[in-house]
Amino acid sequence: MTEKKYVMSIDIGTTGTRTAIIDGNGHIVSFSYRTNRQYFPAPGWVEQDPSDLWENVRTTMKEAITSRRIDIRDIASAGITNQRETLIAWDRYTGRPLYNAIVWQDKRTAPIIKDLDRTISDTIITTTGLRPDAYFSASKVKWLLDNVDGLRSRMKAGEAVFGTVDVWIIWNLTYGRKGSGDQRKPIFATDHSNASRTMIYDISRLRWDPDLMDIFGGIDENSLPQVNPSGSPESYGHISDNASTIFEGREISITSDIGDQQAALFGQACFDPGDMKITYGTGTFALANAGHDIPRSSGSLLRTIFYSLHGDQINYALEGSILASGSTLRWLENGIHLFGSAKEIEEAAHRVRNNEGVYFVPAFSGLGSPYWDQDARGLFIGLTERTSIDHLARAILESEVYMATDVIRSVEEEVGSKITKIKCDGGGSRSDFLMQFQADMANSEVLIPETSETTVIGSGYLSGLTSGFWTSLNEIRELWRLGKIYRPGMTKEERERLYVGWREAVKRSMGWASSIR
Repeated sequence: MTEKKYVMSIDIGTTGTRTAIIDGNGHIVSFSYRTNRQYFPAPGWVEQDPSDLWENVRTTMKEAITSRRIDIRDIASAGITNQRETLIAWDRYTGRPLYNAIVWQDKRTAPIIKDLDRTISDTIITTTGLRPDAYFSASKVKWLLDNVDGLRSRMKAGEAVFGTVDVWIIWNLTYGRKGSGDQRKPIFATDHSNASRTMIYDISRLRWDPDLMDIFGGIDENSLPQVNPSGSPESYGHISDNASTIFEGREISITSDIGDQQAALFGQACFDPGDMKITYGTGTFALANAGHDIPRSSGSLLRTIFYSLHGDQINYALEGSILASGSTLRWLENGIHLFGSAKEIEEAAHRVRNNEGVYFVPAFSGLGSPYWDQDARGLFIGLTERTSIDHLARAILESEVYMATDVIRSVEEEVGSKITKIKCDGGGSRSDFLMQFQADMANSEVLIPETSETTVIGSGYLSGLTSGFWTSLNEIRELWRLGKIYRPGMTKEERERLYVGWREAVKRSMGWASSIR
């Protein structure tokens, strides 16, 4: 390690922004968090204010540094990680947002995806590794170009630019004045992992695909960011005084940029092909390291870029994206007010011995992996006069595990081998009920690290590896610490009986939105 004491990691997630200061032993020594507000201007629409996201970065960064009196000169480097597919448009010259951020959960562009013919859909899958879906960024760009007055002409004039949240934050972090007062040009860049989530990036040729840019609204390549390695010592510039007065003329190099789910895979030290993690957050995301070759996939899973290092090979991953999990618990608390907290939901689930045939499918905005049905909608099924609120709570918690099990089984089919160990993180990993049920349904050991903040940790690890704070993946691997382990205890017969019921419930939810139009 260098003589520096820390790395800094900034994580702009969906529900919140956090900044962590991490020491050489991989411990978080200072931490700050702010909630990211979401807006729902129409059914299926989800937006955030880009200025709010930026202000939360500034606030958490300042608090993390000042609350523990961290000397900026002791910070070796900084890393950025972010909610991935969320899209922002802004003015290249003023930095002013031109529309609210369209969040990855937003479904307003589902008709655009439905209008794609089979040939285009196949091209998307082959080129980008993704399934055509409103989840990804491409259709969001087209919607903005078609619906925001003057945006297309501003793009053609070189004024309007587009980027995922990491691009927006790096732009603002690096914008400012330096030295004698000369204006410093902001960095307009993203990394391979985030670019691979846009549905217009060729993950084999490593370039923005001209055909897909044309399909999704005639996007001008000059309006898109430069794509760099995830870990790069020079590509992402330095945090300037514009970010906070606490820097007092000093700078911190930004040496990494990586999507949040890939950051969690990195933070779980899943550095060998076949290593797998599941993050239980707003959605549930399961990723498996696929090595240096683009993995084969039948189409139920996504092929995506894990991370890349300057001058090194690309690392790929197989991913299962589940669009609603933790957000379902918030719906119970804040939407229909059945429970006051996640703790109450878990306590209710424990009060019944089993689900008594009650299932819940949380398809509020369709289903992701492995079903990919934008018209699926949520349902409870199997209700009887014996069904209580406790059974509903249990069914909702179990649904998170069933969906993760769908993905685990798909990964096992793709790689041709049984996954015996799964590392889990995110808010849901703190639930004994969820993690034991996951071990039972997957018939695998579930390993929980000491810290559930693996996303912000992984971003810090990548930054520190790039800046020389840590010297190798093996050194980082040694920093991973087991907090708890869950082992399967369910019989095969019971496991298959429960899973058959789940698959039948899913069948009944699919296509619902189109069937009632």
